[in-house]
Amino acid sequence: MKIKIEAYLDVVAPAVKAFWLTGKETEWNAKSLQDHADYIYTRTLLGDSDWFVPEAVTKYAEVIKSAPLAGKDGVEQAMLPHLTAYLLASLNLLAHAGADVRADVLGSITLDLSKLVDAKTQLPIWPAKWSHHTWRVSHWIGGIPSILLTFARHDPKMQVSEQQVLQVLEACDRHILQAHTGLMKAYRSELLQQLFRLAYRLRHNPEHGDIGGLVHVHWINHATDRCYIAADKLIDRCKSDLTAEPFLEKVPYCLDFDYIQLMRTALEQKPQKCSDSINQRISKFNVDLVNFLDAIPAEGYSLHKLPGALATLHETSLLLKQAQVPGLNIPPKDIIKLAYWL
Repeated sequence: MKIKIEAYLDVVAPAVKAFWLTGKETEWNAKSLQDHADYIYTRTLLGDSDWFVPEAVTKYAEVIKSAPLAGKDGVEQAMLPHLTAYLLASLNLLAHAGADVRADVLGSITLDLSKLVDAKTQLPIWPAKWSHHTWRVSHWIGGIPSILLTFARHDPKMQVSEQQVLQVLEACDRHILQAHTGLMKAYRSELLQQLFRLAYRLRHNPEHGDIGGLVHVHWINHATDRCYIAADKLIDRCKSDLTAEPFLEKVPYCLDFDYIQLMRTALEQKPQKCSDSINQRISKFNVDLVNFLDAIPAEGYSLHKLPGALATLHETSLLLKQAQVPGLNIPPKDIIKLAYWL
């Protein structure tokens, strides 16, 4: 599998791979930054070592320091919180790989918390026009706590405390998560929500979007060891939706991770919900992922999908309590505990 994935990386990300191996200058923009973060996630999830040189880490750190990150003071046209959280998460993974530049990068940045959190409600600030789109708006609702958590734990200036992060998560519990289902409700109009779901169904399953949105908040709840609202209901929902085979859509990507990671972490909170049927489904998912990655297509499968697929494989191994990830022969990693985002 690792040989096949390496050959895939040679095709889809040769410039990114060359940068990390040599430190040779490369083009930087929002798309390339995402590619580099994807690459860092991929190397972490493959369990690789010696895949970067110090010069590359130094240059990457300088690029992140100068990037218009969400919440950065003095920035007019900021990156979206999703990409900001992803880039900061890549720094957490570099630290895990032995190249910790977080103090340097985060210490160079001044945050304007008023751009990220509503001081009155303590909720993350998101564009009201997207409130009906659970998956999209969750990039703000979950991405902002992720950004704050990285700063709370690794910023030498201590601009944010972890208690402030918990206050934001508690506000999400009160105002956004529904007690009877555990799902998100950022919208107000039921009519608009139903019309949106009807249109959304032309391209994706809106039920999948419910979970794909919710998890962005629960990733940070998991990273901070908080309980999920209605965890038992979420397990039932995941189990029901996971009847789709082999994957939730045509190929595995982050949506599959959303479901398996939520299922695993909710089961940790509600172990009485564990069952043979769940283990059998996850075992099948595990095998299907190995088969896909062992023959990963060089065309039609974007680099951004690969970290989600690999992370899903790790999650199936964690849920099944496997000592090693099949095909990779490394202990499974809890990527959210390491990175606070995916």
